[in-house]
Amino acid sequence: MSPRPLSLALLLCCPSALAAQPAQEAELGIEVTRLAEDIYLMRAPSALDQWTSSNSVVFVGTESVVVFDTNALPSTSRLVLDEIRAHTDLPVRWVINSHWHMDHWSGNEVYADAFPGLQIVATYRTRDHMAHMPSGFFSISAGVTGARERLALAAESGALEDGTPADDEALAELREDLEGRLAFEAEVAAVRRTLPTLTYADSMTFTVDGRTFELYSVTGDAAGSTVLYLPDERILVTGDVLVRQEDGRGAQPWTMNSYAVSQWLAALRRLEGFDAAIIVPGQGPALRDSAYLETTRELYGSLIEQTRALLRDEVVFFDDVRTAIDVESFRSRYGLDTPELNEAFDAVVTALVTRIIQEVYDGARPRTLG
Repeated sequence: MSPRPLSLALLLCCPSALAAQPAQEAELGIEVTRLAEDIYLMRAPSALDQWTSSNSVVFVGTESVVVFDTNALPSTSRLVLDEIRAHTDLPVRWVINSHWHMDHWSGNEVYADAFPGLQIVATYRTRDHMAHMPSGFFSISAGVTGARERLALAAESGALEDGTPADDEALAELREDLEGRLAFEAEVAAVRRTLPTLTYADSMTFTVDGRTFELYSVTGDAAGSTVLYLPDERILVTGDVLVRQEDGRGAQPWTMNSYAVSQWLAALRRLEGFDAAIIVPGQGPALRDSAYLETTRELYGSLIEQTRALLRDEVVFFDDVRTAIDVESFRSRYGLDTPELNEAFDAVVTALVTRIIQEVYDGARPRTLG
Protein backbone atom coordinates (compact mmCIF):
# COMPACT_ATOMS: atom_id res chain seq x y z
CA MET A 1 0.00 0.00 0.00
CA SER A 2 1.30 3.45 -0.83
CA PRO A 3 1.59 6.13 1.85
CA ARG A 4 -1.00 8.57 3.06
CA PRO A 5 0.97 11.07 5.19
CA LEU A 6 -0.96 12.94 7.85
CA SER A 7 -1.11 16.68 8.20
CA LEU A 8 2.19 18.36 8.95
CA ALA A 9 0.81 19.53 12.28
CA LEU A 10 0.02 15.98 13.37
CA LEU A 11 3.33 14.69 12.02
CA LEU A 12 5.27 17.24 14.06
CA CYS A 13 3.23 16.25 17.10
CA CYS A 14 3.52 12.49 16.62
CA PRO A 15 5.85 11.59 13.69
CA SER A 16 5.33 7.86 14.10
CA ALA A 17 1.64 8.26 13.17
CA LEU A 18 2.24 8.07 9.41
CA ALA A 19 -0.39 5.69 8.06
CA ALA A 20 -0.89 3.74 4.85
CA GLN A 21 -3.88 4.42 2.58
CA PRO A 22 -6.49 1.78 1.86
CA ALA A 23 -5.63 0.12 -1.44
CA GLN A 24 -9.21 0.49 -2.71
CA GLU A 25 -8.89 4.28 -2.59
CA ALA A 26 -6.00 4.36 -5.06
CA GLU A 27 -8.24 4.82 -8.09
CA LEU A 28 -10.03 7.87 -6.70
CA GLY A 29 -9.85 11.08 -8.68
CA ILE A 30 -10.65 14.71 -7.96
CA GLU A 31 -14.04 15.16 -6.31
CA VAL A 32 -15.85 18.21 -7.68
CA THR A 33 -18.66 19.98 -5.79
CA ARG A 34 -20.48 22.99 -7.23
CA LEU A 35 -20.78 25.57 -4.44
CA ALA A 36 -22.47 28.30 -6.47
CA GLU A 37 -22.62 29.43 -10.06
CA ASP A 38 -19.09 29.08 -11.50
CA ILE A 39 -17.59 28.25 -8.08
CA TYR A 40 -16.30 24.74 -7.42
CA LEU A 41 -14.70 22.86 -4.56
CA MET A 42 -12.16 20.40 -5.98
CA ARG A 43 -11.08 17.88 -3.36
CA ALA A 44 -8.11 15.56 -3.70
CA PRO A 45 -8.65 12.51 -1.46
CA SER A 46 -5.68 11.59 0.70
CA ALA A 47 -5.24 8.43 -1.36
CA LEU A 48 -4.53 10.68 -4.32
CA ASP A 49 -2.57 13.56 -2.79
CA GLN A 50 -0.82 11.21 -0.32
CA TRP A 51 -0.76 13.81 2.43
CA THR A 52 -4.20 15.01 3.43
CA SER A 53 -7.55 15.40 1.68
CA SER A 54 -6.47 18.74 0.26
CA ASN A 55 -9.00 21.25 -1.02
CA SER A 56 -8.76 23.68 -3.92
CA VAL A 57 -11.55 26.17 -4.55
CA VAL A 58 -11.96 27.35 -8.14
CA PHE A 59 -13.69 30.59 -9.16
CA VAL A 60 -14.51 30.86 -12.84
CA GLY A 61 -15.03 34.42 -14.09
CA THR A 62 -15.93 35.87 -17.45
CA GLU A 63 -12.30 36.27 -18.55
CA SER A 64 -10.15 34.38 -16.07
CA VAL A 65 -10.02 31.91 -13.18
CA VAL A 66 -8.95 32.23 -9.53
CA VAL A 67 -7.71 29.18 -7.57
CA PHE A 68 -7.43 28.98 -3.77
CA ASP A 69 -4.70 26.50 -2.70
CA THR A 70 -2.76 24.09 -4.88
CA ASN A 71 -2.33 20.63 -3.28
CA ALA A 72 0.59 18.67 -1.86
CA LEU A 73 1.86 17.24 -5.14
CA PRO A 74 2.27 18.78 -8.60
CA SER A 75 0.77 15.61 -10.08
CA THR A 76 -2.42 16.26 -8.10
CA SER A 77 -2.56 19.89 -9.20
CA ARG A 78 -2.33 18.74 -12.81
CA LEU A 79 -5.45 16.67 -12.24
CA VAL A 80 -7.19 19.68 -10.68
CA LEU A 81 -6.15 21.76 -13.68
CA ASP A 82 -7.63 19.09 -15.96
CA GLU A 83 -10.92 19.46 -14.07
CA ILE A 84 -10.77 23.23 -14.43
CA ARG A 85 -10.27 22.86 -18.17
CA ALA A 86 -13.29 20.56 -18.28
CA HIS A 87 -15.37 23.49 -17.03
CA THR A 88 -13.70 26.37 -18.88
CA ASP A 89 -10.89 27.20 -21.28
CA LEU A 90 -10.24 30.53 -19.54
CA PRO A 91 -6.73 31.05 -18.10
CA VAL A 92 -5.93 30.92 -14.40
CA ARG A 93 -4.70 34.42 -13.59
CA TRP A 94 -4.71 34.30 -9.79
CA VAL A 95 -3.67 31.69 -7.21
CA ILE A 96 -4.16 32.29 -3.49
CA ASN A 97 -2.07 30.30 -0.99
CA SER A 98 -3.65 30.06 2.44
CA HIS A 99 -0.41 29.22 4.29
CA TRP A 100 2.99 27.56 4.03
CA HIS A 101 2.16 23.89 4.65
CA MET A 102 3.02 21.81 1.62
CA ASP A 103 -0.52 20.62 0.83
CA HIS A 104 -1.54 24.21 0.07
CA TRP A 105 1.16 25.39 -2.33
CA SER A 106 3.25 22.57 -3.78
CA GLY A 107 1.24 22.80 -6.99
CA ASN A 108 2.06 26.46 -7.61
CA GLU A 109 4.58 25.49 -10.27
CA VAL A 110 1.88 23.76 -12.33
CA TYR A 111 -0.16 26.94 -12.66
CA ALA A 112 2.89 29.18 -13.13
CA ASP A 113 4.12 26.98 -15.99
CA ALA A 114 0.72 26.82 -17.66
CA PHE A 115 -0.14 30.51 -17.29
CA PRO A 116 2.72 33.01 -17.70
CA GLY A 117 2.08 36.19 -15.76
CA LEU A 118 0.20 34.35 -13.02
CA GLN A 119 -0.19 36.30 -9.77
CA ILE A 120 0.25 34.21 -6.61
CA VAL A 121 -1.10 35.90 -3.49
CA ALA A 122 -0.32 35.21 0.18
CA THR A 123 0.52 37.09 3.35
CA TYR A 124 4.08 38.33 3.63
CA ARG A 125 4.54 36.00 6.62
CA THR A 126 3.46 33.01 4.54
CA ARG A 127 5.87 33.94 1.76
CA ASP A 128 8.70 34.33 4.26
CA HIS A 129 8.04 30.88 5.69
CA MET A 130 7.92 29.41 2.20
CA ALA A 131 11.20 31.06 1.21
CA HIS A 132 13.00 29.36 4.11
CA MET A 133 11.32 25.96 3.81
CA PRO A 134 13.39 23.49 1.74
CA SER A 135 11.66 20.63 -0.01
CA GLY A 136 13.56 18.19 2.17
CA PHE A 137 11.68 19.48 5.21
CA PHE A 138 8.55 17.95 3.71
CA SER A 139 9.93 14.95 1.84
CA ILE A 140 11.38 13.35 4.98
CA SER A 141 7.82 12.97 6.28
CA ALA A 142 7.32 10.16 3.77
CA GLY A 143 8.73 7.83 6.42
CA VAL A 144 11.01 5.89 4.10
CA THR A 145 13.48 4.91 6.82
CA GLY A 146 10.77 3.46 9.05
CA ALA A 147 9.20 1.59 6.13
CA ARG A 148 12.57 0.03 5.25
CA GLU A 149 13.10 -1.01 8.86
CA ARG A 150 9.64 -2.58 9.12
CA LEU A 151 10.19 -4.56 5.94
CA ALA A 152 13.66 -5.73 6.97
CA LEU A 153 12.50 -6.73 10.45
CA ALA A 154 9.49 -8.64 9.12
CA ALA A 155 11.59 -10.46 6.53
CA GLU A 156 14.22 -11.41 9.11
CA SER A 157 11.95 -12.31 12.05
CA GLY A 158 8.98 -13.67 10.15
CA ALA A 159 6.60 -11.49 12.15
CA LEU A 160 5.03 -8.04 11.86
CA GLU A 161 5.29 -5.39 14.57
CA ASP A 162 2.04 -6.57 16.16
CA GLY A 163 3.30 -10.15 16.31
CA THR A 164 1.21 -11.55 13.46
CA PRO A 165 3.02 -13.78 10.95
CA ALA A 166 4.76 -11.99 8.07
CA ASP A 167 3.46 -14.19 5.28
CA ASP A 168 4.03 -13.52 1.58
CA GLU A 169 0.98 -11.26 1.34
CA ALA A 170 2.05 -9.19 4.34
CA LEU A 171 5.58 -8.81 2.99
CA ALA A 172 4.20 -7.76 -0.40
CA GLU A 173 2.13 -5.06 1.29
CA LEU A 174 5.19 -3.80 3.16
CA ARG A 175 7.15 -3.64 -0.10
CA GLU A 176 4.31 -1.78 -1.81
CA ASP A 177 4.15 0.62 1.11
CA LEU A 178 7.87 1.32 0.84
CA GLU A 179 7.61 1.86 -2.93
CA GLY A 180 4.78 4.33 -2.46
CA ARG A 181 6.71 6.26 0.16
CA LEU A 182 9.78 6.39 -2.07
CA ALA A 183 7.68 7.76 -4.94
CA PHE A 184 6.11 10.37 -2.67
CA GLU A 185 9.51 11.38 -1.28
CA ALA A 186 10.94 11.73 -4.79
CA GLU A 187 8.10 13.89 -6.10
CA VAL A 188 8.11 16.17 -3.07
CA ALA A 189 11.90 16.53 -3.20
CA ALA A 190 11.66 17.55 -6.86
CA VAL A 191 9.01 20.26 -6.33
CA ARG A 192 10.15 23.61 -7.71
CA ARG A 193 9.24 25.99 -4.93
CA THR A 194 7.21 28.70 -6.65
CA LEU A 195 6.75 31.62 -4.29
CA PRO A 196 3.95 34.19 -4.09
CA THR A 197 4.41 37.21 -6.32
CA LEU A 198 2.07 39.51 -4.38
CA THR A 199 1.88 39.76 -0.59
CA TYR A 200 -0.18 41.68 1.95
CA ALA A 201 -0.08 42.26 5.72
CA ASP A 202 -3.53 42.39 7.34
CA SER A 203 -6.16 42.45 4.60
CA MET A 204 -6.50 42.80 0.88
CA THR A 205 -9.49 43.22 -1.43
CA PHE A 206 -9.47 42.79 -5.19
CA THR A 207 -12.02 42.30 -7.93
CA VAL A 208 -11.79 39.80 -10.77
CA ASP A 209 -14.42 39.92 -13.51
CA GLY A 210 -16.82 41.73 -11.19
CA ARG A 211 -16.41 39.27 -8.29
CA THR A 212 -15.07 40.69 -5.01
CA PHE A 213 -12.42 38.72 -3.09
CA GLU A 214 -11.71 39.77 0.49
CA LEU A 215 -8.53 38.32 2.05
CA TYR A 216 -7.74 38.48 5.77
CA SER A 217 -4.61 37.43 7.64
CA VAL A 218 -5.21 35.42 10.83
CA THR A 219 -3.49 32.74 12.89
CA GLY A 220 -4.76 29.21 12.42
CA ASP A 221 -2.87 25.98 11.88
CA ALA A 222 -0.09 28.35 10.83
CA ALA A 223 0.68 32.00 11.52
CA GLY A 224 -0.09 34.49 8.76
CA SER A 225 -2.84 32.31 7.30
CA THR A 226 -5.23 33.70 4.69
CA VAL A 227 -8.98 33.29 4.83
CA LEU A 228 -11.10 34.33 1.86
CA TYR A 229 -14.60 35.78 1.98
CA LEU A 230 -16.87 36.46 -0.97
CA PRO A 231 -19.49 38.92 0.31
CA ASP A 232 -21.87 38.60 -2.64
CA GLU A 233 -21.91 34.80 -2.62
CA ARG A 234 -21.55 34.56 1.20
CA ILE A 235 -18.82 31.93 0.85
CA LEU A 236 -16.02 31.69 3.43
CA VAL A 237 -12.86 29.71 2.53
CA THR A 238 -10.79 29.14 5.63
CA GLY A 239 -7.69 27.19 4.69
CA ASP A 240 -6.53 25.33 7.80
CA VAL A 241 -7.89 27.94 10.17
CA LEU A 242 -10.79 25.50 10.26
CA VAL A 243 -10.12 21.83 9.50
CA ARG A 244 -12.57 18.96 9.35
CA GLN A 245 -10.51 15.78 9.50
CA GLU A 246 -11.76 12.75 7.72
CA ASP A 247 -10.04 9.67 6.28
CA GLY A 248 -10.63 7.49 9.32
CA ARG A 249 -9.97 10.18 11.92
CA GLY A 250 -13.53 11.47 12.12
CA ALA A 251 -15.03 14.92 11.76
CA GLN A 252 -12.74 16.70 14.20
CA PRO A 253 -10.01 19.37 14.19
CA TRP A 254 -6.29 18.93 14.62
CA THR A 255 -3.38 20.65 16.28
CA MET A 256 -0.99 23.33 15.07
CA ASN A 257 2.69 23.97 14.54
CA SER A 258 3.04 27.20 16.48
CA TYR A 259 1.89 27.66 20.07
CA ALA A 260 -0.30 30.76 19.48
CA VAL A 261 -3.47 28.88 20.40
CA SER A 262 -5.25 31.92 21.85
CA GLN A 263 -4.72 33.70 18.52
CA TRP A 264 -6.22 30.70 16.75
CA LEU A 265 -9.25 30.94 19.05
CA ALA A 266 -9.53 34.63 18.16
CA ALA A 267 -9.48 33.68 14.48
CA LEU A 268 -12.28 31.13 14.97
CA ARG A 269 -14.35 33.81 16.69
CA ARG A 270 -13.65 36.13 13.78
CA LEU A 271 -14.83 33.50 11.31
CA GLU A 272 -18.13 33.35 13.16
CA GLY A 273 -18.56 37.05 12.46
CA PHE A 274 -18.80 36.53 8.70
CA ASP A 275 -22.25 36.19 7.19
CA ALA A 276 -21.37 32.89 5.54
CA ALA A 277 -23.90 30.54 3.97
CA ILE A 278 -21.13 28.12 2.95
CA ILE A 279 -17.89 27.46 4.83
CA VAL A 280 -15.09 25.61 3.04
CA PRO A 281 -12.53 24.24 5.52
CA GLY A 282 -8.93 23.52 4.61
CA GLN A 283 -9.66 19.79 4.71
CA GLY A 284 -13.00 18.05 4.41
CA PRO A 285 -16.26 18.82 2.57
CA ALA A 286 -17.99 22.18 2.47
CA LEU A 287 -20.20 23.05 5.44
CA ARG A 288 -23.69 24.47 4.98
CA ASP A 289 -24.03 25.80 8.52
CA SER A 290 -21.78 27.01 11.35
CA ALA A 291 -22.32 24.12 13.81
CA TYR A 292 -18.89 22.56 13.27
CA LEU A 293 -17.19 25.95 13.54
CA GLU A 294 -19.04 26.69 16.77
CA THR A 295 -18.11 23.32 18.29
CA THR A 296 -14.45 23.79 17.39
CA ARG A 297 -14.38 27.32 18.76
CA GLU A 298 -15.95 26.10 22.00
CA LEU A 299 -13.46 23.22 22.26
CA TYR A 300 -10.47 25.52 21.88
CA GLY A 301 -11.93 28.02 24.34
CA SER A 302 -12.59 25.28 26.89
CA LEU A 303 -9.10 23.82 26.56
CA ILE A 304 -7.46 27.23 26.98
CA GLU A 305 -9.61 28.12 29.99
CA GLN A 306 -9.14 24.77 31.74
CA THR A 307 -5.39 24.59 31.11
CA ARG A 308 -4.71 28.13 32.33
CA ALA A 309 -6.83 27.56 35.45
CA LEU A 310 -4.90 24.39 36.31
CA LEU A 311 -1.56 26.16 35.86
CA ARG A 312 -2.73 28.98 38.12
CA ASP A 313 -3.69 26.36 40.72
CA GLU A 314 -0.10 25.08 40.83
CA VAL A 315 -0.67 21.97 38.76
CA VAL A 316 2.89 21.76 37.47
CA PHE A 317 3.37 18.53 35.56
CA PHE A 318 1.90 17.92 32.13
CA ASP A 319 0.41 14.51 32.89
CA ASP A 320 -1.52 15.98 35.81
CA VAL A 321 -2.82 18.83 33.65
CA ARG A 322 -3.87 16.51 30.85
CA THR A 323 -5.60 14.09 33.23
CA ALA A 324 -7.64 16.93 34.73
CA ILE A 325 -8.82 18.28 31.36
CA ASP A 326 -12.47 17.41 30.71
CA VAL A 327 -13.57 17.17 27.06
CA GLU A 328 -16.24 14.50 27.40
CA SER A 329 -19.07 16.76 26.25
CA PHE A 330 -17.35 17.26 22.89
CA ARG A 331 -17.10 13.60 21.91
CA SER A 332 -20.74 13.21 20.88
CA ARG A 333 -20.75 16.63 19.20
CA TYR A 334 -17.95 15.47 16.91
CA GLY A 335 -19.61 12.11 16.38
CA LEU A 336 -16.77 10.09 17.90
CA ASP A 337 -18.47 6.72 18.07
CA THR A 338 -15.54 4.30 17.82
CA PRO A 339 -12.45 3.67 19.97
CA GLU A 340 -10.24 4.66 17.03
CA LEU A 341 -11.93 8.05 16.59
CA ASN A 342 -11.76 8.75 20.31
CA GLU A 343 -8.08 7.83 20.35
CA ALA A 344 -7.43 10.26 17.51
CA PHE A 345 -9.39 12.97 19.32
CA ASP A 346 -7.42 12.40 22.53
CA ALA A 347 -4.18 12.81 20.56
CA VAL A 348 -5.42 16.14 19.19
CA VAL A 349 -6.44 17.33 22.65
CA THR A 350 -3.08 16.28 24.12
CA ALA A 351 -1.22 18.17 21.41
CA LEU A 352 -3.37 21.29 21.86
CA VAL A 353 -2.87 21.26 25.64
CA THR A 354 0.87 21.01 25.00
CA ARG A 355 0.69 24.08 22.73
CA ILE A 356 -1.42 25.99 25.25
CA ILE A 357 1.11 25.38 28.01
CA GLN A 358 3.90 26.45 25.66
CA GLU A 359 1.99 29.65 24.93
CA VAL A 360 1.61 30.37 28.66
CA TYR A 361 5.27 29.55 29.27
CA ASP A 362 6.47 31.67 26.32
CA GLY A 363 7.60 28.67 24.31
CA ALA A 364 9.05 26.50 27.07
CA ARG A 365 8.05 22.85 26.96
CA PRO A 366 5.62 21.57 29.60
CA ARG A 367 7.17 20.12 32.75
CA THR A 368 7.16 16.33 33.02
CA LEU A 369 8.12 13.97 35.81
CA GLY A 370 10.97 12.67 33.66
